[in-house]
Amino acid sequence: MVKKCSKKIVKTGVSFPSDLLKSFDKILKEIGIGSRSQGIQEAVRTFISVNIWKIKGEESVAGVILIHYSHDVKGLEEELTDIQHDYVGIIPSTLHLHLSKEDCLQIITVRGNATIIKELVDKIRSIRRLKQLLPVLITLR
Repeated sequence: MVKKCSKKIVKTGVSFPSDLLKSFDKILKEIGIGSRSQGIQEAVRTFISVNIWKIKGEESVAGVILIHYSHDVKGLEEELTDIQHDYVGIIPSTLHLHLSKEDCLQIITVRGNATIIKELVDKIRSIRRLKQLLPVLITLR
């Protein structure tokens, strides 16, 4: 049930598993956020910001695409590079980190139209030989 308290604030109830709420409260205290309401509002804003690009195509977004992969997979680095060359207009820079003898982390910075960046993420994801792919994007206002 949603209760309207004023024009700007809406009061609502949320259910949490007890261990999740305990962890949430601990973090709120450690980072100095004064109330659960403030923490939940910040979490919801972050959730919206991080995910809105997936559903709205014409938004301008910026962020990074994190790619964890094995250096030992033949042709994988070349395939990643080839895909990036198709999107030079939205990729200002990349960073390559050696995590171990076999594991690498590539960080691709991006800025531009959400539809084009989603297309880039989908092309990278289609490689299927990656260990992990994590886009972290925010909407520019």
